[in-house]
Amino acid sequence: MTTMQRVWRLKNTLLNLLASRCSACGHITYPPKMRCPVCGSGELKKESLPREGEVLSYTIIRVPAKGFEDFTPMIIALIKLGDAKVLAEVVDVKPEEVNIGMRVVATVRRTAQTIDGGVPYVIKFKPLKS
Repeated sequence: MTTMQRVWRLKNTLLNLLASRCSACGHITYPPKMRCPVCGSGELKKESLPREGEVLSYTIIRVPAKGFEDFTPMIIALIKLGDAKVLAEVVDVKPEEVNIGMRVVATVRRTAQTIDGGVPYVIKFKPLKS
């Protein structure tokens, strides 16, 4: 769990899908970091990720961590957004309907309550209707 203050500080970065791209090796990190986790370079540039992507892999959580009981079953997916890969929840779809290759789009949804009682909103992904 986190605090509402931390969510507030990160809201623009998280809700706008801002990532950092390493100028040295090209690795993209979301959320952005101060240093590249691959090569250690501090030369990073912020860039916006696309809001539409593709499910590369996923898992279904049926026994939740404390505070997430209202969110089960929870579908957590590795999503390809342009050159980046993002780990996020997929919503508005039944677990049996999720599949690798599914096209998804970013949406803003509420998440579990913070330790100080706030109810933040975060980016999740939902199936892209064609």
